Amino acid sequence: MAFTFGITDPTGNQANTGDVALAVSPTDAIVTATNMTPGSTATGVVNVSNTGSVDEFFQVTVNWSPSGTTTKAAATRLVSELLVSVTAGSPDATASPLFAGTMSALIDQPASPGQDLTLATGNEDVQFEVILPASAQSTYQNIDVGFDIVFVALS
Repeated sequence: MAFTFGITDPTGNQANTGDVALAVSPTDAIVTATNMTPGSTATGVVNVSNTGSVDEFFQVTVNWSPSGTTTKAAATRLVSELLVSVTAGSPDATASPLFAGTMSALIDQPASPGQDLTLATGNEDVQFEVILPASAQSTYQNIDVGFDIVFVALS
C-alpha cells in the first residue's frame, strides 16, 4: 500500500522562531578579592534578565586565567582550591542553589537543561561566593587569578 501526503491549501502555513537572549547587570566586575587569607570570602551579585521572546534556561561558566606573574600551573592549583557557591532567585525570593564546588569545576552549571528563566519570571539575582578554605596552605600565597563569569542562554 502506498503512502501519500498532500497539502491542498498551503497559503496560511507558517513557521516562526523565537528569540533566546539574556541581559546581565552589572557588566563589570562583581567579585574583587585582594589579599585573601585562609577562610576569606568574597561575594557579588548579577541580575540576569530574560530579554528574549520565549521561556529559556541559562548556564554559568567561569573562564579563568593567571594574572600578573602567576604561572598557569600555580593558577590551576588555586582554582582547584577556591570554593564557589552560586545561588539564584528572583530579587524578592529565597535563592536556590545552582552550583557548589571548586572554581575549576564551574563549567556549564547547573547541568542540563540549566536554570529556568521564564518570561513570567523576567529576571533573577545570581549570587556568587568565592571562598579560600580555612585549610588552605601557604603555598597559595601571591597567586593571582582573573576570571570572567559567562552566562549562556538555552532554549
